[in-house]
Amino acid sequence: MSTSSTAAPGAAPRAPGAPVQPLRLSPLHGPALLLGTMALSLATFMNVLDSSIANVAIPAISGDLGVSPTQGTWVITSFGVANAISVPLTGWLTQRFGAVRLFTVSVLLFVLTSWLCGFATSLEMLVFFRVL
Repeated sequence: MSTSSTAAPGAAPRAPGAPVQPLRLSPLHGPALLLGTMALSLATFMNVLDSSIANVAIPAISGDLGVSPTQGTWVITSFGVANAISVPLTGWLTQRFGAVRLFTVSVLLFVLTSWLCGFATSLEMLVFFRVL
């Protein structure tokens, strides 16, 4: 049995104590580049669309939840603050978990919390789900 279970197939075994060489991936080309570009573009569009809908819907949100329009703007403010906090963390999170895994989990959580926002029955619930 090999002592190095993480070595790539066909790679030379690493000497004990030798530094680990990072995996070098080549840039995307062709269909993979197109698919990656489309996925990132759709995710960005989804984020902008979500913000735009919330801005336009402030009067309806305020009326449905029985709060003033000024209180309703917390929906927008909370989302902006959450973005301002989370965007700088993406570099560290990408290194920690990987870009594809982070992107996939982020999109799934975005869809889930957007769905939960639709079922919010109070301003506090709505703001909480927008922050998430």
